[in-house]
Amino acid sequence: MIQEPTKKTFSFGGCSFCNTSPKRLDLKPDTKILNVMMTFEEALKLNLAIDECVRRLNSYKRSTKSGRSTGLNLAIHLEAGRVTVNEERLPD
Repeated sequence: MIQEPTKKTFSFGGCSFCNTSPKRLDLKPDTKILNVMMTFEEALKLNLAIDECVRRLNSYKRSTKSGRSTGLNLAIHLEAGRVTVNEERLPD
């Protein structure tokens, strides 16, 4: 009997970023925009992770409440210098 591969349940992947503007230490409560810079190769990884998540979201029946209440969460881990893509249940 062939065993199916285990599916990831926590993240669709992510990437590293090299810099933010403003710098993490300069962030203030009134900061309106955080620019996240990454290399082309890391941007490709992020693109793939977002694409995988969107494909999963597209497989749900959007005419149902549970189908409409799922979305994409882009988590920026400032201290680790990482961005991850996760599926998330949206607030009602």
